[in-house]
Amino acid sequence: EDGETPRSTLLDRVEKEQDDNNDDGNDEDEDESAQTLYTVHCLEGERHDVSKGDVIEFQGEHVDDEGASSKASFPKCQVTSVKSPTCFMVQTWENGEPVAAGSSSSSSSSSSSLNSLLEGKARSFSRVKVPKQISFSSLGDILQNAPSSSSEEERVSATAAAAATTVNYDDALFAPSDLDKSFDPLRRRAVMTSMAALDAFVHKYGRLPSRYPPKKSSSSKHHKRTDMERFHSLVQKMSNTEDDTTSDNQKERWEVLVSQFAQTCRAKFTPVQALAGALGAQEVLKAATGLYNPVRQFLLYDCDEVLHQPEHHDSEEVRSSSMGEDTAAKSEVAAPGQTYILGEETSKKIENSRLFLVGAGAIGCELLKNLAAMGAGTGVEESKKSKKQKGCLILTDMDTIEKSNLSRQLLFRDHDVGEFKSVAARDAMRRFSPHCRIETHTSRVGEEESDGPFNDDFWASGCDVVLNALDNVEARLFVDSQCVAHALGLIDAGTLGPKGNVQVVIPHESESYGSSADPPEPDIPVCTLKNFPYEISHTIQWARDLFDGYFNRRPRQANDHVEEMMAETSEELDLMAFGQGLLEKLGEDAALDMAAELGEDLGVFPFIVGNADASDPEYVAAVKKVSLQWAIREANKLFFMAMDELLQKHPVDSVDDDGAPFWSGTRKVPRPLRFIPLDSEDDEVSAQQMIINERIAQFVQSAARLRMESFLLVDNESDNNDESPSSISLDEALFSLEEHAKLLYKKKKSTEILHNLSGGGSSDGSDDDTLSLMLDKLNGAKTGASFLPRLNLADFEKDDESNGHVAFVTAASNLRAMAYGIPPADAMETRRVAGRIVPAMITTTGLVSALSCLELVKLLKGLPLGMYRNAFVNLALPFFAFTAPMPAEEVEGINGKTHTIWDRIIIKGSNKAPTQSMTLGKFLKKIEKKVSCGENVEVASISYGPFMIYANFLHGGDEEILEASLLETVREAVVSVDDDDDDMLLFGDEDVEEDKETPVAVLTNEQKAMLSNLDQKIFIDFSVTVEDQETGEEFELPPVRLIKHKERTRDKTDVESQ
Repeated sequence: EDGETPRSTLLDRVEKEQDDNNDDGNDEDEDESAQTLYTVHCLEGERHDVSKGDVIEFQGEHVDDEGASSKASFPKCQVTSVKSPTCFMVQTWENGEPVAAGSSSSSSSSSSSLNSLLEGKARSFSRVKVPKQISFSSLGDILQNAPSSSSEEERVSATAAAAATTVNYDDALFAPSDLDKSFDPLRRRAVMTSMAALDAFVHKYGRLPSRYPPKKSSSSKHHKRTDMERFHSLVQKMSNTEDDTTSDNQKERWEVLVSQFAQTCRAKFTPVQALAGALGAQEVLKAATGLYNPVRQFLLYDCDEVLHQPEHHDSEEVRSSSMGEDTAAKSEVAAPGQTYILGEETSKKIENSRLFLVGAGAIGCELLKNLAAMGAGTGVEESKKSKKQKGCLILTDMDTIEKSNLSRQLLFRDHDVGEFKSVAARDAMRRFSPHCRIETHTSRVGEEESDGPFNDDFWASGCDVVLNALDNVEARLFVDSQCVAHALGLIDAGTLGPKGNVQVVIPHESESYGSSADPPEPDIPVCTLKNFPYEISHTIQWARDLFDGYFNRRPRQANDHVEEMMAETSEELDLMAFGQGLLEKLGEDAALDMAAELGEDLGVFPFIVGNADASDPEYVAAVKKVSLQWAIREANKLFFMAMDELLQKHPVDSVDDDGAPFWSGTRKVPRPLRFIPLDSEDDEVSAQQMIINERIAQFVQSAARLRMESFLLVDNESDNNDESPSSISLDEALFSLEEHAKLLYKKKKSTEILHNLSGGGSSDGSDDDTLSLMLDKLNGAKTGASFLPRLNLADFEKDDESNGHVAFVTAASNLRAMAYGIPPADAMETRRVAGRIVPAMITTTGLVSALSCLELVKLLKGLPLGMYRNAFVNLALPFFAFTAPMPAEEVEGINGKTHTIWDRIIIKGSNKAPTQSMTLGKFLKKIEKKVSCGENVEVASISYGPFMIYANFLHGGDEEILEASLLETVREAVVSVDDDDDDMLLFGDEDVEEDKETPVAVLTNEQKAMLSNLDQKIFIDFSVTVEDQETGEEFELPPVRLIKHKERTRDKTDVESQ
């Protein structure tokens, strides 16, 4: 319907409320027609997403009349009114219609479930997407069933006449899109009439009209009408301009619109083709699947801003190649249809421009394909002696191709998996556009990458327009900042499922991408992940973190400490020193956890027999045994002991500090889960317990397999994974669980065997007792370290179904969800959340890429601000909004002047006083002179990034500071050391106390990057504020730009000239 997955909203309560609107005195009909209304209140802090008419369903436990507890089966309800973002009213809903009070359709089970709903058994609710029938009028009906005529031309003319006089008056037939054009009836009527006239023209002449006159023939004595004359004649017959376009202005606009249509309908233009293809493909998918809302009747879109006004000097070569009359000339025109529409000048600009495409993912692939089809990167500058290549597509992407990319990144194939996206995209483009010059990079674009190819020189002169195809806000903001600093045009595109947006940034005119920002995504609190999950996304993230801990962090930790532990002698005192070091470094709890993990991960090696080889059956069997035992212990620890301890700490009937029930709101009471064999003598195995047993077995199966792979080198790309050394069947997991349960039953010591280090024992908590607990584990780890093991690390890979990564996260997440009464998720949803997959649809990608290319043409043409269009679309609703960019905000400055983000105050050195030797005092004087501060205004502060290098209240009379080199002052600020930060100091001899008086700064990686960036910059931008000494008012100046080297940047706006 709307492309959104219904969101589950936590419920506070549901209250019954009788509808009082039935006051007409018809008591006899009251029982049949009265509707029972219910008020739904969301939990504090929660906001619903429902509207009037929506159908919702509740989730939670339902108790039937016999008192049996089962999964909820609450009746569906329909929203009758919305009172606030946290409260609304509903009525029961069944079989597509409301259920009246006392209705025969209301069963006893429904009454029972309603009672449970009012008693607070439901915990949450979500919208239900209800199928609906949508009817459409045929084109013939819309055109009032134009009568059949004796000829095809007359029939089409009659139909078009109806279109011209009828269609434009019914706004409901047109989906709004461009806010400046969609509500213009004259434009709608002109386009519809032109469409009908074009249909008639094609039927009569069998071709599309050309704007050029036919070639003269010596044998012809009669004047032949041009196609434009024929087309206008058809339009005139079909329109009734005398009644509807009475004013001269309307007549002129009509002629312009019809003429533009006639002069361009013959040629093809890649962005418009891509746009129409994306929209058409999505509508076909809607019809085939029934998903999402279709476009209602008509969607009119035009981008007439880009159209070329034909001149008399159009070359015969372009004319003939554009009309398809001279195939020999086509080799000289990269996109003849485009040249026909835009003109030679604009087409040459596209061919000769250096376009920087950041990202080669889904949007990047579509942009690259469109740009190549538009002739970008194919320019040639001809001279008398030679031809020089001009124009280039510069493409960068640091990512490699994954299998999941292939469904939406259509330039890639199976054999490209693992290759860099930018390289594979270039190779694909060369296959069907060999003349397109593409310069590829695999470097990241960012502040810390100043040593790479994208330095100041590149931004200053290496590209003309930037097209963003990025998937993260940080990179977008950096690119945006560079475009503002270097006065570059920027087109940013993004998608999220059926939703997409395009923003165009026009130098010196519009606001930038960074001028506004979306609110950040809320993070899941640690306490929610650890103890109080209430959504499936919480359990998936918990399981994802569990994967990283078990199979990446812990193996790396064991590998890091093997050599360290082997360096200790066999004496207990030395091992005690190792443990004491962990205590001092990590603290008690973290040191205990690490000791336990090292004991588990390294201590198993003395019990593994055979050669450390995956081809040794004896070794593999031993590894499988210890891995299954470990997985069973972890299952008990995670899903039984942890839950049981939480309930012991906070019993079900406990209250919080305010006296309210502790287990309320978002806190769900956990249910400890444990494996119970079918032949258990102490416990009854219900159907629910059998499901729990199977879920636990699935967790043990996947966890033990990945644990084995920490000890074995396994090829998961084998054709038959069942024969892999690490393969473990579900039956093997169940058998091991049953054997383990029988062993516990015999020994009656389950709590001792599954002892929890953090809460067990009779220790009084002293350091000595903590250390002794650690030594118990470290002794085994030290013995295992003597085997010099090397554990394998696993990086989570969402796309490989054979590696078991998603299977583990799914099993762990769903088991935890079962414990907390949260509906489980399938592997696909788990893969999406755990792999942080951003939903992408190729239709949305194609649409925003086409719109980006249209805005590129406008940028190259240098159109006024009002001609550009930012786009916001949702193909699911559908929703289309095209709006002009907002102008850059004007900031009030000194002396009543204003400036925008595009303005700069330029400071240059001179032959007598070059920039490298410019002092801070000289810099201050140049600023004051540039902005004409006056006697009562002085510079208050100067900052470089986060570093303050001058403040008048600190340095106003300090001659030493003022006479210091400006650039050296900046460097000193970057490398400055806080004396209170011990981590930033390095002493030559830690044992010599007096040496601490001369600390040496240890630069962080960030500081090193900033220094390197500073050295390579061709200019430096400073933030400067000035202060009015009389009023005390401060004003921020535009960035003050100090030119370090010979300026290679484009012309900037200097506020001095304003």
